[in-house]
Amino acid sequence: MAEEPRQPHESPQESASSAPADAPAKEAASGVAADGSFAGTAGQAEAVLASETGDPGAPIPADAVDPELLRLSVPIPRRHPGLALAVLVICGLLLFRLRTELRYALQPTEPRELGSVGLTIKNPQLGDAVGQFVAVSGIPDHRNALAFDPKGGRPRQHVFRLLGTASRLLVTAPAAGPPPFQNRWSGRLRRFDELSFFDTVRAAWGSTQALRAVDIGKLRAMVPGALPVPFNTTDRAGEPLTLGGQQDLLVDVLFPDDVRVLLSKEKVPSLADADHEVERFGLPHGPGVETKDGYGYVLRLPTPGLERQRVLAHIDAQGVWLWHRFETYRAPVGAVQVTPAGLLLPGPDALPQPVRYRVPAEPVAVEGVKPASPSVPVVLLPQKEPSTLILWEQLEAVQIHEPMNIAADALVVVHGETPKSVVWTLPMAALLVLCALFNLWYLARALRRPAASEDVDAA
Repeated sequence: MAEEPRQPHESPQESASSAPADAPAKEAASGVAADGSFAGTAGQAEAVLASETGDPGAPIPADAVDPELLRLSVPIPRRHPGLALAVLVICGLLLFRLRTELRYALQPTEPRELGSVGLTIKNPQLGDAVGQFVAVSGIPDHRNALAFDPKGGRPRQHVFRLLGTASRLLVTAPAAGPPPFQNRWSGRLRRFDELSFFDTVRAAWGSTQALRAVDIGKLRAMVPGALPVPFNTTDRAGEPLTLGGQQDLLVDVLFPDDVRVLLSKEKVPSLADADHEVERFGLPHGPGVETKDGYGYVLRLPTPGLERQRVLAHIDAQGVWLWHRFETYRAPVGAVQVTPAGLLLPGPDALPQPVRYRVPAEPVAVEGVKPASPSVPVVLLPQKEPSTLILWEQLEAVQIHEPMNIAADALVVVHGETPKSVVWTLPMAALLVLCALFNLWYLARALRRPAASEDVDAA
């Protein structure tokens, strides 16, 4: 067979390698890729279509590319205007929630002095200080304080009233504040019902019976006689107080000549042994009372002076617990009388009362009878009397029980919450404003675009 003529200096390998090198150029010129797909311009598509159909009016093949479609511009992806409107609503709600924090963050760093709570609570401008950085001073009611552990690793907080404010001014502060300890608090003044735990605190205090002390000075200055019913007076904080006839008065009395002692059961196993130990003190004593911790007694001390101090030091050296004798008498308001010497209460036969002891009278000396030895122990005897007189000198307090009802317009000072603690709301608000402005611009642009396209179509 005759071989085909070849170009000079051209090998079979060179001819095979030259074919792929010319393929891209042919694809670029025709617009048709090697796999049959079209990747050219609209002009190339028209040329391809004319070459495939031949005549201008010939039918278009099914796999041909329409040049009109290639001339259409690709639309820019757009969001729905409703999404921008939703973002605007969310930004507006967040800014509305941050409005109070923003106003507080812009306040001065020095607190506004409101002074003592006794004058503050009567000031009509107290309501104008809500939401401001203030400082108040007063007497806290730590006895009825509530403790709670907030989330986020913050220290335990205490919520307590300030006495003399009719439960209208409260304070929330850390349980153990740093020294120096003083009855002054500074922080944000807020409405009590704005706190997340206000309903829990209100319910807990509503079921708590708190003690409220009557002003003894005004009680002592009254005309002698029975207390009027209803009894209108003031408490020690100066707040008005109205008592009904059946409401009980709690009269706290200090017996200066008596002392209570308690002998531990670890040292004395029985009541008889405790009686023997008490008799060794050589003092008049009441009957022993057994408790879960030991045996308790009431001792009558000598007259004030060195002898009394010596006896107290001797009792303390024996490892015996001792403390002053305080007793609380309970009587209704309608049964209490005021006298120049003190308060006159019904006796133990009419109402249950603490025991009042007396030293038994010394026996009358009889001729020919040897008197008893002075070392014989003396047992105190309970007094039986129709009425009990509480001397003004023995009176420690006159109190009543009442529920802790928080006022409807109560305010609370959040101690330690300064304007610097909420300064983070400023950049947050700036970001929300920028986000709202961007979405507002996008929404306006989206609403103008359909009108512009309709004008073009009409033209």
